[in-house]
Amino acid sequence: MIKRFNDWIGDKISFWLSTMAAFWLVSILVLTPLMWQRPTGLVGWMQYAISVFFQGAALPVLGYVARKSGEKQERLLNETHDTVMDELTMIKEELALAREERDELKILLSLLHAKISN
Repeated sequence: MIKRFNDWIGDKISFWLSTMAAFWLVSILVLTPLMWQRPTGLVGWMQYAISVFFQGAALPVLGYVARKSGEKQERLLNETHDTVMDELTMIKEELALAREERDELKILLSLLHAKISN
């Protein structure tokens, strides 16, 4: 019961954190403090950019890209599966026809053997 709830809440949080809305929200939250306090010097700005902006704002973008990539992969897998299943159906039909023809040939051969034997 708790595992299903954890899976459900994890899926929901993971989905919402991997949206562009989350990116914009995090970006605003990260950039807003700059109105009151700015880093000083090149090192301060670099540390701010790397530790705050890239780590905060990049995570939703990475999740978004991964989710989109997963959707494309799933679509490709579904198309491949459908194609393979269509081919399998066609092969089964051809196999059934080949078996019917083989059975007819066996009957004809047995008739020929019977005629030759007479």
